[in-house]
Amino acid sequence: MLIEDPLENAQDVPGAQSLTRGIDLLLLLGRSSPLTFRQIQDHLELSKGSLHRLLSALRSRRLVRYDRDTRRYAIGATVMSLARGALDRDATVRACQAEMSRLSQLLKVPCCLYVSDDESVFVLDAADPAGRTVRVWPRLTLEQSPPGQAMLAGRPAEQKNEWSSDLQRIISKARALGYVASYGDPLAVAAAVHDGDGTVVGALGCQFDAAGTAPDKLHEAGQMIREAARRASHHVGVTQRLTEQVIAPRPRAPFKGRVHDTGRDYVGESPSWCETTGRLWWLDVLAPALRWLDVATGESGRTLLDGLTGGLALTSGPELLLTGENGLSLFDPKTSQQTPLIDPEAHRPENRFNTVGVDPQHRMWTGTMPLDNLEKSGTLYRINPDLSFEIIVPEIFLPKNTVFSADGRSAYLTEQDPSKGRAVVVAYDLGDDGLPINRRELLHGSDEDGQPAGLTIDAEGCLWVAMRGGWSVMRLDTAGKQLARHSLPVPMPTALTFGGPDLGSLFVTSTYLRLPPGYNDIAPLSGRLIELTPGVSGRAPTRVNLERP
Repeated sequence: MLIEDPLENAQDVPGAQSLTRGIDLLLLLGRSSPLTFRQIQDHLELSKGSLHRLLSALRSRRLVRYDRDTRRYAIGATVMSLARGALDRDATVRACQAEMSRLSQLLKVPCCLYVSDDESVFVLDAADPAGRTVRVWPRLTLEQSPPGQAMLAGRPAEQKNEWSSDLQRIISKARALGYVASYGDPLAVAAAVHDGDGTVVGALGCQFDAAGTAPDKLHEAGQMIREAARRASHHVGVTQRLTEQVIAPRPRAPFKGRVHDTGRDYVGESPSWCETTGRLWWLDVLAPALRWLDVATGESGRTLLDGLTGGLALTSGPELLLTGENGLSLFDPKTSQQTPLIDPEAHRPENRFNTVGVDPQHRMWTGTMPLDNLEKSGTLYRINPDLSFEIIVPEIFLPKNTVFSADGRSAYLTEQDPSKGRAVVVAYDLGDDGLPINRRELLHGSDEDGQPAGLTIDAEGCLWVAMRGGWSVMRLDTAGKQLARHSLPVPMPTALTFGGPDLGSLFVTSTYLRLPPGYNDIAPLSGRLIELTPGVSGRAPTRVNLERP
């Protein structure tokens, strides 16, 4: 909630003209380099005698100092002392000082606490790894600087329509990542700090040398800054539970598969095999981009998309169905044209749609989740060919990858258990109307095995699960019993599907974001597309049927 300042438009108080002029003089000196007597006189339009008296009074209290060599006036030591004292007592500064010091030592660059002032941001406090460098940090614009964008990302999502489309993309990505990463010169990363009410009170930010910082290192720094900002927020008063990715021990079994040279995805997601084109389609959620691989030739490509996009499904026509922060849309691969269809949660701009599944009746099942990835509830929908929709589960946490038994009597997906902070594979028994009549939990995530993420189902009706944080994919029967486990060269697989001409290949997407520090060196293949040959084939994908006008 925006609280108005009752004195924002206040006029000069009668009888306090001398005080007002003194304040104006201090504000002038505080916002500029040292000034001569004549420059001050021209700015404030005071008589020579009045200005002499004013300067003498301020100098007597050491609020203003005079340099005899340059004959210029500047802010005095008393103002500096008052400012330092205010910083020492400021709750935000005190909450962030330890985190800034730790970050500056770990990242070997200065770390700053930024705060906003109307449409700009400025440095309130800073920590330098050298411990002795004095720097002057310029004011930055709120909408065009990483610290300002990080603060905007922490504001209510209702302000989304006030921003340009470019800024909306930056803010959406920042909410999903938890930080802003800028590839300008210099490179910069920033994350918002909140108070006990969840109000943004500042941002922690660092700048890096563009010549020596790779993108994955920038994102590794971003994750460190994000967690530091969350800890600082906790010290300010935020009671929100903080979650960090736990990586299980790497399985001893060797990796037996192939890593495709298609480039790294921030967060690979929703792989879908198209037997008509011979292409595997998938998404990079946070680019955001549509990815493809021609399995026969090895050729691959990508097309940038508008808005975070988490779900992809094949349709009965040449288009692809996409789900994301703007609801559902059709994408034509030949023209790259994206056509909006429906957004059942247009009234909830803080949410986005995640992955999409298609039941045997060619209806879409897709759920929503918060843009910021925190464990807040979304909704699971079923969307019919005529784009009418029903709510399947009104309150669900981070739903992902609904797949269906061949007879359509069971639906499987992963959810988050907010009480335990773990993901779980869930089976819904469906009635004659295709709606759930019973819920069963098949597999709970653990620190030893990882957290279940994406699902697919093979020709024998068994489930395959990408174990995020677990370096592996698992095969389960429909009761949740583990039948097989295949090791991967990456700790964070995200989703998977069967594909290839005989549906005998298992394609697995992955991510290199949200890894703990150092894991980009331990697992340099993170973010790549992986192909396994598990010895069992999959089922042809079910396509979405849409009633076209």
